[in-house]
Amino acid sequence: MSASTLSNIDHVRKLLLYGGPLAQFQGELVKQPGQEISVAVLYQLALRYGVISPTAAREGLALLATAGTAGDTGRAILERVLTEGDFLAVRVMR
Repeated sequence: MSASTLSNIDHVRKLLLYGGPLAQFQGELVKQPGQEISVAVLYQLALRYGVISPTAAREGLALLATAGTAGDTGRAILERVLTEGDFLAVRVMR
């Protein structure tokens, strides 16, 4: 998967992230200028894997490697998944 083949996110307003042993709310990623690439990558990972796992996080970090500061928010979320070894469920808000 490359950044040029990411799914369309026109319908996405924000992503809600859930994780931990009780699948508790962990935060949200709002689609706003400068964060579209992060939203697109996390959305694509959720579509492809069902959840954002450490394996998916590594793939996402590779995609965001060339995004510059536009990918900072997504990188922080994915790095946390790797550090904690946890999974994140993603809910799409339209």
